Amino acid sequence: MKERGNPLLKRLDFIIGVPIVFFLGVIKKIFLKKSEGFNKENIKTIGVIKEAAIGDLVILSGVLKDLEKNFPNSKLILFCSETNQAIVELLDLKNPVEKVVLPISKPVELFKKIISLEPIDILFDFGQWPRINAIISFFINSKFKIGFKTKGQYRHYVYDRVIEHIEKGVHEVENFRNLLRSVSIPVGEKPSLKVVNSLIKLPEKYVVFHLFPGGSKANLKKWNINNWITIGKYLVKKGYHIILTGGKSDSKDAEVVRWKFEHEDIDGKMIINYTGESLKDSIYILKNSKLIVSIDTGIVHIASAINANIVALYGPTDPVRWGPLSENSKVIYNKRECSPCISLGFETQCEKPECMDSIKVEDVIKAIDSFL
Repeated sequence: MKERGNPLLKRLDFIIGVPIVFFLGVIKKIFLKKSEGFNKENIKTIGVIKEAAIGDLVILSGVLKDLEKNFPNSKLILFCSETNQAIVELLDLKNPVEKVVLPISKPVELFKKIISLEPIDILFDFGQWPRINAIISFFINSKFKIGFKTKGQYRHYVYDRVIEHIEKGVHEVENFRNLLRSVSIPVGEKPSLKVVNSLIKLPEKYVVFHLFPGGSKANLKKWNINNWITIGKYLVKKGYHIILTGGKSDSKDAEVVRWKFEHEDIDGKMIINYTGESLKDSIYILKNSKLIVSIDTGIVHIASAINANIVALYGPTDPVRWGPLSENSKVIYNKRECSPCISLGFETQCEKPECMDSIKVEDVIKAIDSFL
């Protein structure tokens, strides 16, 4: 079963998850011994939960570096999902983390894996809304557990220390850092990833187009294909190849985009479809590009983490909270009365990408020219 953007899993997470978490919270309060905290000098194992999106884990990479820096002799265990596990081996850490992939869509297998784990000294749950994270946290054998209290999500009852999740005015990296600050762990490391050499063939100078968003409200993050064609023609005339990136599921759509370019009398050799490449190869492509133009998706955070030039297009989400952190970035965001309308990734009732439609081609070209 598909995990990310699955409406059934989200619905079950709320309908079943909320009462389960509340019940587990009652058990914890009445029947379980209250945690006596932890001694920072004796931490041997640190658990971190971050399932779901690749972009969130990339943002979290700086916090993982903070943990490694402050606890150089401790083992770091990262609980991830099928969706974002590929990024784990590319985290810019001195020591490899122990990766535990959580089969979120297989509850029996998930439960067996959790209860078989060795005890952990301290556990950080960086999930902002999923109740399943809180349930997992409850059953992981840890001396001290820290997690978010997010407005309207009813997921915080199982933690030993609860941190208010801030939805407006700060970047999400600061929310992540606040979990460490709550136990006096210094923070400040920036998100970063390793770039691994690849045998993939690249033109001398090219610009990456990432047109394809992910998640349950992906359609609201799309920018009109005719706009991409316009800026593509502009770049090809300047001698740049265009490389299209995306997942395997985007390959057919990318071929349609190539056909549209050719239909506009653009030499097909100038448009390269590299959707479906491995994450390692995709990062290599991004790093060696002159520029990346992307809608709001994990590619923005990856590009920022490797200090690649990027023009990021934002509509239903808030770039203050979810924007690139690198100085080599420019954000195009025409705030409307109703925007941003997506905070946790799925709650908006909007059906049309009016905020994305308000982004003008000339503004994007102006941002592109500032890099090229």
